[in-house]
Order: sequence, then C-alpha cells, then structure tokens
Amino acid sequence: MNQEEQERRGFFRIDDDVALSYRLVPASVVEQDAATLRIGEAGSLANELERMREVSRIHFRRVEKEAPEVARYLAHIDSKIDLLAQHIMIGADELFVKSTQVVNISGSGLAFTVNEPLNSDDFVEVRFALQPSLTSIKTYAKVVSCQPQTKAYRAAVEFVCLSDEDRDLLIRHVVKKQMNDIREHKEPS
Repeated sequence: MNQEEQERRGFFRIDDDVALSYRLVPASVVEQDAATLRIGEAGSLANELERMREVSRIHFRRVEKEAPEVARYLAHIDSKIDLLAQHIMIGADELFVKSTQVVNISGSGLAFTVNEPLNSDDFVEVRFALQPSLTSIKTYAKVVSCQPQTKAYRAAVEFVCLSDEDRDLLIRHVVKKQMNDIREHKEPS
C-alpha cells in the first residue's frame, strides 16, 4: 500500500445514515474553488452550534458535578435551541427534507449508492447532513471507484477540498457514532 492509500485509510470508517446530494462538476471549478478556498459555505447554524457545544462541553461537565439541577436545566435549554435550529434548517435547505441513505464515511471520503455510473477521476460536489445534529458539509470529491451492484452502483469518493473545520466536525461525528455503536453492542438485550 503506497503512502497515499495509507493516508486515505488513516481515518476510522463507519456506516451511517445521511441526507446526501451530489452533482458532477468540471475539474476547473474544483481547481478554482480550491485555490480560493471558497467551497466551505459560511458555517451553517448546525455546524456553529456543534462547534459551540464542543467548546462548552468541558464547562458543562464541571457544572454537572457541582450543581446537577443546574446542569439538567442547561441541557434542557440546549435541547430547545437544537429543536429551534432543526426547524429553521429544515425550512431553509432542501437537503434536510431528502430521505437518508446508508453511506460508508470517514474523514477522507465516503462511499454511497448512485443510479448512474460515475467515471474514476470525475469530480463531484457533495453535500451531506449528519444525523442527528444536522451538521451539513459541502465539499468536492474525486471519484475513486464506481462498482455495479444490483440495480445501482456503489461510488467511492475521496474529499479534495474539505476545510479543516468540517473535517474536524466529521471526525468527531464518526468517533461519536462509533462509540455509540460499541456501547449498544455491549449492552445486554
């Protein structure tokens, strides 16, 4: 395995349900946006809330130890904010009303089902929303492979213009989901 393949495999991979849309784009668009780093939209509401949640998590744990009643109240307020944000986002972006599909995802790329074959080395603009946080990510990716399956194709893409902030959000999501999956499998039925 060469260095590039090792780096591509350097992230944990999980199967997850995400709302996803993609479209083919010319390489010139990818090069232009990569040069100016314009692919990352101004952080979505969910992304900003998730970043804030990560920063406040340490403080929340301290409050939880010293004043559990206050912590429960703050958690309730946090849930209200999340609910309001979800309703705002669902009304503002068609991605959030799409049905989800199972993808295999990591900090370096994803594999998903497509109806029409994609060619290796094609570029796609990919938008997806992670559940349940509704964190949304928009990036460009290069098609690594596209294999036929029953009535569809399985495309594997590698991110080429993922911002560090979005990669951090994605990696945290993958690790959190992986921990939850492990916890669920350990719990007796």
